[in-house]
Amino acid sequence: MAELAEVLQGAIDLHTHPSPDIVPRSQTIAETAADFTAAGFGGFVAKSHVASTAGLCAAYSTGPQARAIGSIALNRPVGGLNAAAVEVAALLGARVVWLPTVDSRRQREQAAAAGPAPVWADTQAELARTPGYGPPVTVLEDGGVLPALHDILDIVGEHNLLLATGHLDCEEAFAVIDAAAEHGIERIMVTHPDLPRQRITPDAQIEMARRGAWIERTMASVLEGKLPLGHALHGIRACGTGSTLLTGDLGQPHNGPIIGGLRRWAAALNDAGFQQEQIRRLLVANPNEALSGGF
Repeated sequence: MAELAEVLQGAIDLHTHPSPDIVPRSQTIAETAADFTAAGFGGFVAKSHVASTAGLCAAYSTGPQARAIGSIALNRPVGGLNAAAVEVAALLGARVVWLPTVDSRRQREQAAAAGPAPVWADTQAELARTPGYGPPVTVLEDGGVLPALHDILDIVGEHNLLLATGHLDCEEAFAVIDAAAEHGIERIMVTHPDLPRQRITPDAQIEMARRGAWIERTMASVLEGKLPLGHALHGIRACGTGSTLLTGDLGQPHNGPIIGGLRRWAAALNDAGFQQEQIRRLLVANPNEALSGGF
C-alpha cells in the first residue's frame, strides 16, 4: 500500500459530493480537503445537484493544500440550460459543467423505477413537486441540441472547462459530444455510463471514446452493486486507459470518507494487474489533463 500511496501523489477526484447539501453527506468540503491534503492528493471536484459549488470551493482553495474545485450542474434550481449561471460559475472558479443530472429527461422518467434509490431521491422528488419547479431539462430538439445548449458550449469553450454529460441517455450523449466538437471543445466526460438508466452500451462507450470523450467509471457504482467490478475493469481495458476517468462519486453517508474512492480504485487496479504507470495515468494524469491546466 505504501507504493500505491506514492503512485497517488497528486491524484484528483473529478466527482465528489461533500456537504453543504440538501441531503446528508459523509463529509464537508473542509473535511474532504483536509483528507486530500494529508494524503498528498491534488484535489477534488465538489458536485451538487442543486447549486454551483464554485463560491464555496474558492474559500477552501488557498495555500499549499489540495484544491476544492467548483462545478455546476444544470438542473432546475440553477435555471436548467442557463448560460448566465455557467458564466458566473466559471468566473468564480468552477472547472466542470455537468449537463442535467437529477432533472434530465431520462432521470425524471426513471424516478419511480425499481432498484436501490440514490440518497437524494426522496428529497429531489419533494423538491420537484414545488409549484413552478418545472419539467425535465431537455437538451435535444428535432434531433439536434437546443440553441440554449449552444450558448453554454460557447462558454465552456471560452473558459476551457470540462463538460460532463450528466444523466443523459445514449442518444443525448452522442448529440452533445458531436455538438461540443463543433465548438472546438476537447474535454468531455461521459458521466457514469454504466448505470442502466442511461442505456449507454459498452459498444456505444467505445465509440464515444473513439470520438474523443473520456468515459467515467465511479467507485460508488461498484460499492452499491450497480456496476460489477469485473465489468468496470473490462470497460477500462476496452475503452483504453487514455480514454478513462476513474472517480469516487462518494459522499453518501453509508460509503465512508470521500477520499476512499480513489484509494479503492488504486487497490482494485493493482489487484487486477494494472501497472503502476497505468494506475497513475488513470488517477493522476488523466484527471489533471481533463481540467486542462485550469486547475
